[in-house]
Amino acid sequence: MKKIILLLSVILFYSCLSQEKKSLKEMNDYLLNNNYVSFGDLDSIELKGMKTALSKYRLLGVKSCNINPDKKYSHIYIEDGFHDEEGFYNGIIVVNNTEVCEITDSHYKLKADSLSYMKIKDGNFVLYSKKVSMQDFKKKYLNEYFRYELVVQNKASDLKKCLAIDEYTPKPSTYVQNYYFADKKVNNYGIVRIKYEEIKDGIEGIPHLKEDKKIEFIDCIGRLNIVTE
Repeated sequence: MKKIILLLSVILFYSCLSQEKKSLKEMNDYLLNNNYVSFGDLDSIELKGMKTALSKYRLLGVKSCNINPDKKYSHIYIEDGFHDEEGFYNGIIVVNNTEVCEITDSHYKLKADSLSYMKIKDGNFVLYSKKVSMQDFKKKYLNEYFRYELVVQNKASDLKKCLAIDEYTPKPSTYVQNYYFADKKVNNYGIVRIKYEEIKDGIEGIPHLKEDKKIEFIDCIGRLNIVTE
């Protein structure tokens, strides 16, 4: 009887443990099933195409970065980005807050640094990936890293308060969607509207934003306490 109770306890323990973790494939399926896929209205054909494309970007991309999409992780961060005019994809996936994979099909990035990207081809579908260290992610991807920290520290709502200080505070067009799995649930943070590179040295070129509001905004961003150096 004691052996049966012990066995049931072990099964229950591992069952609870598995619920605390999720694979990227499971998270991808969850996002697609809930139609967390776009930045505007899509018809049924466009929606199906977008889901197929996102699955390939995410799952094929991380696999090429030696991240197993079927392995369960306690933390998974996804940033899906699309160029507002040309539509190419720029994505970041971070698992367990330690392994970073950049995925893209941007010809701008490939033209600037083609040798560091790995090419992945699936039929007519082509994408490129790069495994990035956390140190390089922090130093070389300022916009992406700042958004990542806002999400994992659950400060995206605090950023919105900073942006609401004045109607003229910097609100760049960032065509990105941010998702984070932690504490047994997937959170959809929507669009985290900030490009840190544009404000890290102060605000210039916004004539309608009064000086006192500039100071208040920069102080508010500083209080978010996101360390990038």
